[in-house]
Amino acid sequence: MIDSKDLQIAAFKKEIYKCTRCGYCREMVRERDNTFRICPIRENTAGFESYTSKGKMMLMRGIIEGEIEFTPKLADIFFTCSTCGSCRVHCPVDLPTTEIFEIFRADLVKQELSLPQHILMEQKTLNEKNPYGEAQEKRNAWLEESFEFGKSAPFAYFIGCTSSFRQKEIAQATFQILKKAGIDFTLLGAEEWCCGSPLFRTGQIETAKMVAQHNIEKLKELGVNTIIFSCAGCFRTFQTDYPKYFGKLDFKIESISNFILSLIKEGKLEFKEGATIDLTYHDPCHSYRMAKKPDQAPRKLIKALPWMHLVEMKSIEKGSMCCGAGGGLKAVNPDLALKIASARLHQATPLHVRYLVSTCPFCKRNLADAQQTLDLPIQVVDLTELIAERLK
Repeated sequence: MIDSKDLQIAAFKKEIYKCTRCGYCREMVRERDNTFRICPIRENTAGFESYTSKGKMMLMRGIIEGEIEFTPKLADIFFTCSTCGSCRVHCPVDLPTTEIFEIFRADLVKQELSLPQHILMEQKTLNEKNPYGEAQEKRNAWLEESFEFGKSAPFAYFIGCTSSFRQKEIAQATFQILKKAGIDFTLLGAEEWCCGSPLFRTGQIETAKMVAQHNIEKLKELGVNTIIFSCAGCFRTFQTDYPKYFGKLDFKIESISNFILSLIKEGKLEFKEGATIDLTYHDPCHSYRMAKKPDQAPRKLIKALPWMHLVEMKSIEKGSMCCGAGGGLKAVNPDLALKIASARLHQATPLHVRYLVSTCPFCKRNLADAQQTLDLPIQVVDLTELIAERLK
């Protein structure tokens, strides 16, 4: 039997016992928070209690008390979660549920109960410095023009693995925006490693810390003052995980949406005239619910541009529905991730807008997969793409 004192969740024993088992993490309707559903796992599976936040709290209590053993089934329950944070922000006693689940995943990893897909993701990151296993020298293949990588500059654009290797159009759009505004920025190029988000989320903390430390050191070497992110996952990881393990960072962390807002106010960006476009906005869990401070900039940016017409979905901001891709869920259960994304598409489509917009490459990927599967009359895009298309 494992001594509970040796578990990382022992540090959260007080919080685990504080759970009142009210069930608000299971289901809730609170219109003032735009909340009409809570747990995407419960909503899109058989709905067993053990998969909800309340159930997982009870299971961890059983582990601490020695009444439950570590088993593959226990691991399956805790890894069948997108770590969207909806249970966390709606908890009436303010329990840091998602943080506790991620720490317990680290305990599961130490008990050699990590899932095969997550182990492979870690191995690929160790070998190629990205979870896709793509050759690191191809990280810059999205850029079709010459650029001095690794130069010293006050600003750095941290691209992220998904935009570098999969959703390259987001990296290209962000690059063009920064270039058009005349920003003196740098790119790490092959020295940019995975931010560590997929590893932090899946309990593979040591490897996550290794890549994080590398990124911090490289950014310091280049004299960077501000890091700009077009990836919500990278944004959250630098904002919350890095300080947790390495202390306060010497950089300012800024989302590309907030940066663009500043550029517009400073008169550094101008846009071509054209037809107004109707769109709806999907809040990424990483940059809204799970961020240190919710990123309000994308919605402010959309409203600030007269050629964009925002039509809101029913579930937004704090009550936004998860896209289903996060927390390592898409890697281990792509069908469930697609089902969760499909529910979001079904909320967006009746609005009869042209675009479903997000500010997260992984959200875009999973929502686009659902759109293609369902063949719905809506286009999934990143906000940077729409901005870049209208630049003068």
